Amino acid sequence: MKKKFKLIFRILLVLIIIGVMVAEAVKPLEAELLTVQRGSIAKTFQEKGLVQAAEKTTVYTPYGGKVTRLNVQEGDKVEAGATLLAFDTQELSYQIRNLEAQIRSIEAQRHLQQLTIDLETMKLLYEAGIITQKEYEEAENTLNSDYYPALIAGLKAQIDQINYQIAQSRIVSPSSGTVIELNVEQGMVVAPGTPLMTIISDGGYKVECYVLTEDAPSIRPGMEVTLIQDNRSGDRVFSGTVEKIASKAQESLSALGLVEQRLKITIAPAIPEDVDLKPGYALDVVFTIDRQENQLVVPKTTLFPYNDGYAVWVVRDGKAAIQPVKKGLENERDTAVIEGLQEGDLVILNPKLEGLKEGQNIKPL
Repeated sequence: MKKKFKLIFRILLVLIIIGVMVAEAVKPLEAELLTVQRGSIAKTFQEKGLVQAAEKTTVYTPYGGKVTRLNVQEGDKVEAGATLLAFDTQELSYQIRNLEAQIRSIEAQRHLQQLTIDLETMKLLYEAGIITQKEYEEAENTLNSDYYPALIAGLKAQIDQINYQIAQSRIVSPSSGTVIELNVEQGMVVAPGTPLMTIISDGGYKVECYVLTEDAPSIRPGMEVTLIQDNRSGDRVFSGTVEKIASKAQESLSALGLVEQRLKITIAPAIPEDVDLKPGYALDVVFTIDRQENQLVVPKTTLFPYNDGYAVWVVRDGKAAIQPVKKGLENERDTAVIEGLQEGDLVILNPKLEGLKEGQNIKPL
């Protein structure tokens, strides 16, 4: 009797274990699913770009001097022809007054000489034999000489030059734009040829970036790109258009110390009102080199190697199954599937899900 009881107990235990195993086998596995849909997929690559002024002008002073009036600060908007600053002209005005005084003195000397020498009287004295021919000719040459007119002309030329310098002491804006670099302060004495400030024209900004020569053939003028500005309150994304592609590559070193050949690409950004750009700001530039529409697109992470190709886990009639697929265009995130899937198929997002096997019941999360 005791042996019979033990046998029954063992049979019950085996049945319980088998029941648990069966229950575990039929228990649905929870998985996150993706419904396959048609959409677009783009192949892109990204480079760093730098904001530059589309057109900038450095304002110089031809003469220099002491800055007595400074009308602008960095960041100020200016109109073409507006006075930016002015230099001290007191010394120049003094020089003009001094030269004018010299002219008056010379003219007075000349007038006095004309009063002293009466050529008609000298001629009569010469004809009467009272003075010699030499004395008469010296008097005639003195009155007809270019000496005094030449002195006056030279002094007037100096005055004209100083007046021009005075006119140049008022520095005006060559174009409408924004002051981005100011190198002087009021009261500062600057030398001739000193760069005073830089003005970027109202034409706006450009973005310059350098792409690898192997990527360059896919870029063309007029091509639209995506520009991304990092911002603490959220990235700003806007578009731009390729304006110019350099004709010659430049050699540079990569972050790993490898020699690279890169081409400069110039981009015209379409700047939204809520985006603040300044020369020197860095942007991400995204180039789209291929785009396909109406494709069955799945995340790359859903694919796994299978029989010299690729496959995904799909759910059909509530059970997991391996589905071989053929890939099309892909980018860093997604892959287009050109064979093996249909619109509406359910794909398991995590192909490495623990417990996942063919025939496994799947419960969508």
